Amino acid sequence: MRKHRAWALILFMIIFGAAFVQANPQSEYLDNGFQSLLYHAIRLEESFPSVNPVGMAITEFEKAARETLTSGEANLMLGLIYQYLDRPGTALGYYLEFAQQHPEAVWIYSFVGDMYAEMGRLEDAKRSYERTVAGAGEGEIFAQAYVGLGNAALEQGDYTQAKEAFEKALTDAGDYFDARLGLGKALFFLEEYEEAIAALERAQVQAPRSTAMLHYLALSYEAQGLHDQAQHALARYEELQSKD
Repeated sequence: MRKHRAWALILFMIIFGAAFVQANPQSEYLDNGFQSLLYHAIRLEESFPSVNPVGMAITEFEKAARETLTSGEANLMLGLIYQYLDRPGTALGYYLEFAQQHPEAVWIYSFVGDMYAEMGRLEDAKRSYERTVAGAGEGEIFAQAYVGLGNAALEQGDYTQAKEAFEKALTDAGDYFDARLGLGKALFFLEEYEEAIAALERAQVQAPRSTAMLHYLALSYEAQGLHDQAQHALARYEELQSKD
């Protein structure tokens, strides 16, 4: 799952890159940084081990961060890269810098919350997610923030609050796997096994190789007395675990 999220971040960065370069057509440093990320996405370093596209991207975005017109975008990209590199403390600093430069971009506090959560600072994470939720416009829902709140509630054993947060995320993003998985977990702990199975089976369609999903699906089947289904889910879980 971590590997899947890492590549999702790379894709996210490249898509952002297209928008930023279009908005700043004269930004050579941003352009070079996104080009380097594209090289990483196509695994250029596997053919040319001496090339370090991620390092090159960091260097270019650091240059862009020193330019007034591109510093905000560059700080955001540096945060995303360090999140991808599993360095939440470093990523957090860049996200907070971006937040200072763009106070209107309340969605950034979802990313801030994720970094606090990675660092085990749940109360700080919750405050950041709540700041995103509070700053949402009319009819606007930041699903990532609600997923963050749901995960924090799960960690603290507040399963009812977790359920409500994940359901809120799904009202705006019905295909959000993390929200569907989180809802399944919350329902399992609330002993609402039939509903948990329904949520987790939908999650299985989205990510059939998720070991976390299979684990809770097997537990929910077993709790509901569906022993054959539980054994099948458990066998699949163990098969995938052995390949990791």
